[in-house]
Amino acid sequence: MTNRTEGDEANDQAIAAFMARVAALPVTSTLPDPMQVWCKAQLLERWSAGRRARLPITVMQPIEIAASLIGAVWLFYSSLSYLFRVYAG
Repeated sequence: MTNRTEGDEANDQAIAAFMARVAALPVTSTLPDPMQVWCKAQLLERWSAGRRARLPITVMQPIEIAASLIGAVWLFYSSLSYLFRVYAG
């Protein structure tokens, strides 16, 4: 149930007139060459496949760096007692 007013009808008429003018405009663009469209689609597919292939590396790289730093700190901390014994005694 819509409550239409005179303003809505005037708006509809203005839109219809505008769309009639747009429909009367000459079509100046032509369709692109199918080979060009195919080449672009292939290029985009290759880029997409490359991004999908690099995703695990991109995700794991910061995790590997963090794990390496944590491992280095842990090794240094665990060898502190040995280092103190060697240099103190």
